[in-house]
Amino acid sequence: MLGRVIVLGLATALASGCDCELKRAGEDPAPPDGFEEVMRDHAALSLVARDALIRGDLPVAQQSMRKLAFFMEHVPFPKEGKEYARITRELVNQVREAADLEEACMAFALLSNACGQCHHALDRGPPMKLEPTPEGQDLKMHMRRHAWAVERMWEALLSDSTSAFQAAAGILAESPLHGPASPDSERPAGTTRLAYEVHDLAFAAAVEGKAREDEYVPRPGEAVEGKPTTRGQAEIFGRLLSACSQCHSLVDVEPKMSPDERRREAR
Repeated sequence: MLGRVIVLGLATALASGCDCELKRAGEDPAPPDGFEEVMRDHAALSLVARDALIRGDLPVAQQSMRKLAFFMEHVPFPKEGKEYARITRELVNQVREAADLEEACMAFALLSNACGQCHHALDRGPPMKLEPTPEGQDLKMHMRRHAWAVERMWEALLSDSTSAFQAAAGILAESPLHGPASPDSERPAGTTRLAYEVHDLAFAAAVEGKAREDEYVPRPGEAVEGKPTTRGQAEIFGRLLSACSQCHSLVDVEPKMSPDERRREAR
């Protein structure tokens, strides 16, 4: 059954949201045989894992990483990417061996950051298909904007762009659904805390590019020390994935992740 889920996820990723041709061609040395095919599988399996983590489905995420590890072990990387290949293999194994969703989410975020650094070094990577920002004020559209922003943040990590990550985080940092509601009156218990956590992390990502250990979060326009780093942004992204999966589990929903799923839902 698990294998069928992975196959279906791969087909969906390849068909609807993952056009993973290499960006650079022509005059550059040809990559090793099979490399481009593995990169397409790499991107599709990563998409399956990301969506599974957001849904709170750790077994599917880990199975996709097992398949990815197998592909990476059997195809040589270009010389410029060999060190990144070693790092990504280690992080893939961390996702595979994670004891829980929180650990897997953080390892996956760091993996995405390593992929982005490799793409930058090789001047390669999947071109991103940017959907327009969902509009509307009801609950469904609010959550679609959440999903849109998280996807754009992930794409920013894959393209090694701190500015794109901050711009996407600004969308996620819109007013929380709970408004001034007290955690004591929430249903189910824990959702307000998670909503605050998601929006505080989004503010931190939009402004500072790193998550603080204390509760203070800088606001737009406030002076902060240092420039955002993709590593700091990856750590925020890992915490966001974990918070999203916890909230979806609490309210017992399975978010529509792919463009095809959203189009079917809108009919």
